[in-house]
Amino acid sequence: MKSKLLSVSFLFLMGPTAFSQHLNLGITFQYLILKQVKINSDYIIPSTSYNYYKVTDNRWKFFSAGQSFVIGAVAQLDMKKFYLAIEPSGELNSFDYILEYPLSSTKSEMVSFKTVFNQVNFPVYLGYQFKTSDFLRYSFYAGAGPVFPVHMETSIRNESKDPTFSDRYNPNDLLDILYNNKSYWNAIAGLGIHFASLGRLDIRYVNRVGSPGNQYSTSFRSVGIGLTFFWPLHLLKKKIYYEE
Repeated sequence: MKSKLLSVSFLFLMGPTAFSQHLNLGITFQYLILKQVKINSDYIIPSTSYNYYKVTDNRWKFFSAGQSFVIGAVAQLDMKKFYLAIEPSGELNSFDYILEYPLSSTKSEMVSFKTVFNQVNFPVYLGYQFKTSDFLRYSFYAGAGPVFPVHMETSIRNESKDPTFSDRYNPNDLLDILYNNKSYWNAIAGLGIHFASLGRLDIRYVNRVGSPGNQYSTSFRSVGIGLTFFWPLHLLKKKIYYEE
């Protein structure tokens, strides 16, 4: 599956090469700082236990929602004011989701599920650049790409020091609700600041397409910052940028 995807991605990039001004190769570093994990239900009854959880944690959160680090390669074709790019990358992705477990009619206990993934991403996107000077440009871009996750672990915790806490809850209660090992697609959109042919600083919005399971509808959204560096290879350069 991955080899076929790489072959298709290569052909997708090489097809427009004859019309390109410049082929840029480089590396990218990204950090997702703002996340929303939203379960579209008022409660959860998992298939792995008899627990009953109330959903109370669907808000956007900064670092408390978990963190994601992305490192990858970039191949970008510039075609006058447009550019086409693919970013095969590896990501360490974690998110922390809090559920409320009713102990009585007046008392509840907060249970935090922390899930960690290693995953491989293949986003492909098309961008449009606005020239502001010979050195600085702005752009917006949008695209999509498949994601291949590997679930590492899910742990549970809360603020109490009750030694029986871990015996009352199952870390696998959110399997097929918040996570599994099945591949999926991300849609992306972003704004970039380009520094000549040296690199790009961008803000990126990522939205997961679909839900991990069918029992509950769950959505995942994130906003991050990225920094891309291009190697000074000057491949396929034919003319000055934005020549009319």
